[in-house]
Amino acid sequence: MFIVSKKFSFNTVCKAMLIIGIISETLKIFTYIIINEDTYGGLLPKTDLPFHLCSIQILFVIVLNYSKNENLKRFLMSFMYPSCLIGGLAAIFIATSSSLNNWVITFQYFIYHAAIIVLALNICTRKEIKLTVKDYFNSLKFVGILMFVAIYINSIIDDGSGKINFMYVVSPPQDGLPFLTEKYGWLVYIVHYACLILFALTMCYIKPIIVAIKEKAAAKKISPLITPETASTADTEKSENKTE
Repeated sequence: MFIVSKKFSFNTVCKAMLIIGIISETLKIFTYIIINEDTYGGLLPKTDLPFHLCSIQILFVIVLNYSKNENLKRFLMSFMYPSCLIGGLAAIFIATSSSLNNWVITFQYFIYHAAIIVLALNICTRKEIKLTVKDYFNSLKFVGILMFVAIYINSIIDDGSGKINFMYVVSPPQDGLPFLTEKYGWLVYIVHYACLILFALTMCYIKPIIVAIKEKAAAKKISPLITPETASTADTEKSENKTE
């Protein structure tokens, strides 16, 4: 999918991702309503609302396609790159039990997460985008905001079943995971979760971070050469050249 996508413009990739997202959500909504008809009737189970890190990307893709605000689009892409890449890979390698509810859901689950990984790879490899350290800090800000918002959303939607766990700020996505464990309480879990996110985001932006460090070091080497004496000499030479 990624190899094929590189043959098209980034705008075309975003349009294709929007189509995939709409088809994916439509399949998921109707399939979940039908298979849960006896329990929920014509309603979608609360656990399947689009508030997870991966499903919420559809809203951001809509902005990429229709917004004319380049700064907003850049801000969203700075977050979408690591979240789609890490979230998509995590969803595939640590597939939740919901992906096995129905063959349609299984198909939708893996194709959709593969598609957002392809989108992330396009964001980080396109020369016209060229991610920087500023994008890294924007991404950190956004993920911090979303974690707090997710806590509120989980609290509002919670129905007492203990199954509402959007963005996994309540508990780990699976039992028995190393590092992400509730063994020592929620506070230790959320700190571990935040540290893991920080590490993953930093690794995604390691190249622009290294470039920025090298540029800063190079600037420090040049700055001592520009002393007040050399600056005044340069100004004198410029004025003499103008007089001549």
